[in-house]
Amino acid sequence: MKFKVILIFGAPGSGKGTQGKILGQVPGYCHCACGDVFRSLNVQSEVGRVFLQYSSKGELVPDEFTVRLWKDAIEGLVHTNRYNPEQDVLVLDGIPRNVQQAKIMADMLDVKKLFYLTCPDRSKLVERLKRRALKDNRLDDANEDTIHHRLDVYEAESRPVLDYYGKGLTAAVDATQPPVKVLSAMLKELS
Repeated sequence: MKFKVILIFGAPGSGKGTQGKILGQVPGYCHCACGDVFRSLNVQSEVGRVFLQYSSKGELVPDEFTVRLWKDAIEGLVHTNRYNPEQDVLVLDGIPRNVQQAKIMADMLDVKKLFYLTCPDRSKLVERLKRRALKDNRLDDANEDTIHHRLDVYEAESRPVLDYYGKGLTAAVDATQPPVKVLSAMLKELS
């Protein structure tokens, strides 16, 4: 069985997690952020050390490892009755993060919509990420060089995912608007 999925996509700092959390509160939707799955790992564990090795440099964690962790997280949501794959739509942010992951997950995901949160002003993304680092104690957002590297990695590796899924599934939403307007635009597309 394929999971019914809505993907929230955009550069680091574009608001994917914010919108995913809100949409995940709507009955019939369940949010899973790959970044939250990684950040919940015990950094003293073998898996946690692998994650830290990549994230501290602003690099993407290897694909097979990422997909395996994601599948484990989804199984956990099912087993704790927070997600019913037969009824609920899964809202994903942070995965698939590149075309290879999208291909690996193709037989698992029935993508209904891809929301592309746009923020063409790189300086706004950097500012948002630095604020988030302070607010949420996010090590992956604390260093400006790492932030710029993450944004470069996004452009090179993640952005091509938009072409993989195509314009027919994609709705671009201006992420520089207030969060409530971003959510409103997304809900309008879904209704």
